[in-house]
Amino acid sequence: MSTVSYEEFLPEVVQFVPDVPELVATNAIKHACIEFCERTRYWQEDLDTEIVAAGVASYEVDVPTDTKLVDVVESWYNDVLLIPKSTEELTRIYRFTDWRTVKAAPTYISRMIPTEVMLIPMPDTSGGELKIRAALAPTRSSTTVYQPIYEEFLEYIAYGARARLYNSPKQPYFDKPSAMEFEKKFRAAISEVRTRVNKGLSRSAVQVEFTRFV
Repeated sequence: MSTVSYEEFLPEVVQFVPDVPELVATNAIKHACIEFCERTRYWQEDLDTEIVAAGVASYEVDVPTDTKLVDVVESWYNDVLLIPKSTEELTRIYRFTDWRTVKAAPTYISRMIPTEVMLIPMPDTSGGELKIRAALAPTRSSTTVYQPIYEEFLEYIAYGARARLYNSPKQPYFDKPSAMEFEKKFRAAISEVRTRVNKGLSRSAVQVEFTRFV
């Protein structure tokens, strides 16, 4: 996974925002990158395979350093696609028993805790493989972002950073009309990329289904 420093985005921002300190501009770039990743699901990675244990339903999703889990795009148990379900849906499916106690080969996956996934039924044997493709975003303490975002969406990230900077009251670069203009451009860019990502996913409906219970 190649990454690039937030400072690489600076030339596309500081030339249009007079008197902004580079540290402030870099922070605005970071926040724009985080929002871009959270809203578009563009940054996706296949995570390390997890070996499941019999009788254990919940598993922490281990993401790369300086990233956070945005969404589970797809998941597989022993190469069989797991179907995402909310707790309400699971209650309807297992209406004659407590779904949390059922043991068998997992068919469904759910999320009650943002950083964990739950397999349903819980595995009845050890040694099965859980594979996850996750959508990621940088953490607030990160210093780098996924390199393709810089290569492909430098201008879009600059829109978000400039919108944030122009909307900084009591600063020499405060400019409410410009803040509104660039916020609009950033939102439009996010919408465009999100549509492209959804069309590019082999099972885009699965991703949408997850968003209902996160």
